[in-house]
Amino acid sequence: MTVSPEELETLYVQVNKFSLASHFLWACWGLIQDKYSTIDFNFLRYAKLRFKQYFKMKPVVTALQIPK
Repeated sequence: MTVSPEELETLYVQVNKFSLASHFLWACWGLIQDKYSTIDFNFLRYAKLRFKQYFKMKPVVTALQIPK
């Protein structure tokens, strides 16, 4: 099976958009864990790192377009 450049570019855009959503999800999870978890881990720092990556990548990812 041969994959066209357009199919590859479409996959690249989709994966990047889902990775952006993943950063946001894990940042929210970190905030919740920071409030309620009894585990000795710096969840707030983790959340800040995920939000930092989200906001860093958001302009790059939102500029990506799926080829027509």
